[in-house]
Amino acid sequence: MNKICLGTAQLGQYYGVNNALGRKPNLEESFQILTSAIECGIKFFDTAGAYGDAEKILGQFNVANFPVHVISKLKGNLPDDVNTVFTEIKLSLNSLGLESLAGYLLHDAKDFYRSGILKGLKSVKEKGLTKSIGVSIYEPEDALNVVQDNDIDYIQIPYNVLDQRLDETNFFELAEKNNVTVFARSAFLQGLLLMSTDNLPSSLKIAERYIKKFRAIIEPFNYSPNEAALLYSYCHPKIDYVVLGVDAIEQLKENVSTLDKAENFSECYNKLRGAFGDVERKIVVPSLWKS
Repeated sequence: MNKICLGTAQLGQYYGVNNALGRKPNLEESFQILTSAIECGIKFFDTAGAYGDAEKILGQFNVANFPVHVISKLKGNLPDDVNTVFTEIKLSLNSLGLESLAGYLLHDAKDFYRSGILKGLKSVKEKGLTKSIGVSIYEPEDALNVVQDNDIDYIQIPYNVLDQRLDETNFFELAEKNNVTVFARSAFLQGLLLMSTDNLPSSLKIAERYIKKFRAIIEPFNYSPNEAALLYSYCHPKIDYVVLGVDAIEQLKENVSTLDKAENFSECYNKLRGAFGDVERKIVVPSLWKS
């Protein structure tokens, strides 16, 4: 099974600390990426109303005509009302050219604790506007609360070599027990894991020692940082899908070809697992990065 879910944030807006293009892809480039993803066997596309033009680009691509499952998300900071969710999901469906979604998530985990929004989320599933519902989370505490809600089908988590916080909890066991599908994003930590330490912005110099440690661990196994970072998330036995965004078709093809190396990654995986339990939160949570 191909565990890659194509993230589309890069298609709709400039994204990432290590953006390869220095801009967002144009429409033709976006269509090439989407076409290639389908040809590579990717079955899930992840998008959101907050991702600039991403939903509209998928609609222009006529995503409804392809065998892919589309997940979108409710914007944060909206009125705490059931009708809010109905209004927003219909806007997303209109942009995408779809009658229903494979999944609709709360983009802001705080909305999970707002009764009107949560009731609305469950209602749009009951009305058939989405097959599954879930939450995109950033903090372990929210993940543990969300995964125990019997109505939640999907949960999207941050997970990468430097952010192994959820491995220190019983989150993955709870997800398996409650049949919650786990999508892991940020395998490259928005490109930070792939950067040369010489090119780190001053605000991220604090990550230098961890990046050097990461490279020292993988070097004897002859994996590139890109390969090791992707395979680390991909090979986690209880992660169902890895949400992977790309800036260019070449990146997509390179990352998909990396998956062929997953079978022999176990020794390197075991060296990385548990090796970064001391990473500061201000490194693993990109919203805390200062420009």
